[in-house]
Amino acid sequence: MARRALLVGINRYPDPENTLHGCLNDVRQVCDLLQAHFGFPGNGDVRLLTDRRATTSAIVSGLQWLLDGAAAGDVLVFHYSGHGSQVPDIHGDEDDGLDEIICPYDLDWAHPLTDDDLYAIVGGLPSGVNLTVILDSCHSGTGLRDGNDARRRRGRCLHPPARMRRRLRTDMTVRRFGAKAAATGAILIAGCRSDQSSADADIAGEFHGALTFYLCRAIEELRHAGTYRETVAGTRRLLAENGYEQVPQLEGADSVLNGRIFAPIAAK
Repeated sequence: MARRALLVGINRYPDPENTLHGCLNDVRQVCDLLQAHFGFPGNGDVRLLTDRRATTSAIVSGLQWLLDGAAAGDVLVFHYSGHGSQVPDIHGDEDDGLDEIICPYDLDWAHPLTDDDLYAIVGGLPSGVNLTVILDSCHSGTGLRDGNDARRRRGRCLHPPARMRRRLRTDMTVRRFGAKAAATGAILIAGCRSDQSSADADIAGEFHGALTFYLCRAIEELRHAGTYRETVAGTRRLLAENGYEQVPQLEGADSVLNGRIFAPIAAK
């Protein structure tokens, strides 16, 4: 049974105005957690893509590598920490006219990496494979700041170009990139509710994604044996106790969400 992970973190984008601070710490924290407590090998089976290496083609290739040859009993993790946004629906399949995107280092607004692209890659997930998708990003076209102290907390959102914003509905809601992934049998942990943003925050003197930091803490509080439901419930509690309004979301089949996090799916 294989255990593989693709961990993507982007602090530095080509435009310095888009700089984040906690994304590299996020992928290091998740990498350490998976290797120390969940049996992920300390070799090429855990791959990190950071900053300028986290291009669109590298992320797509990494996801294809992650899923290549997957079989029942395997445990796979895709963790993304960086900016997210929305663009006008490219494929004509969205009721609200919007596609959700993540923002690679070389983001091309004309050809972005959308929720449809992720669905296409993950759509053939074999039965019995545990694929956990963790998205510590937000996807709003409105505003970059989160919290009262902008120096300490920044929302992980990018504005589309002005020409594109004019095509977006002014009353648009914010949805979670990757919601379609859960329909394939994957598990989705998203950083916030649809009308919220995910914080890039100074936590005890070091920047982290608030979701990633408190998700890892919740896992540790449960002694690395909690279910997905218990873990996300603990993450929500810790975020609220520490003054964050964002409410992490959990999607997936009940039978899997009631099982242990990052563990093989029990045979029926």
